[in-house]
Amino acid sequence: MLAITTKTLERNRKLPSQRRSWNVWLGLLLGALGLIHVASMSASAVAELPHILAALTVLIPLTMFGVVMRSPWPEALALVLLGVINITLT
Repeated sequence: MLAITTKTLERNRKLPSQRRSWNVWLGLLLGALGLIHVASMSASAVAELPHILAALTVLIPLTMFGVVMRSPWPEALALVLLGVINITLT
């Protein structure tokens, strides 16, 4: 039993935890910022349903891809694309 516990502890030390990865948290923060941006577009009645759906279609998959890849760059790209969608509204 002690040998299994020791092996488990050694394996856990070698693998970085998702809770400790700052890139994952940064990506989730950027995803939340994008969601706030989409919600503000919706609440201010600037964007209609197709624009909101396009923004969510960009934001959700890129945020999930960034979390899986442990990189904040897909979320940054999603925010840029949300900006482009917002510019096309005016």
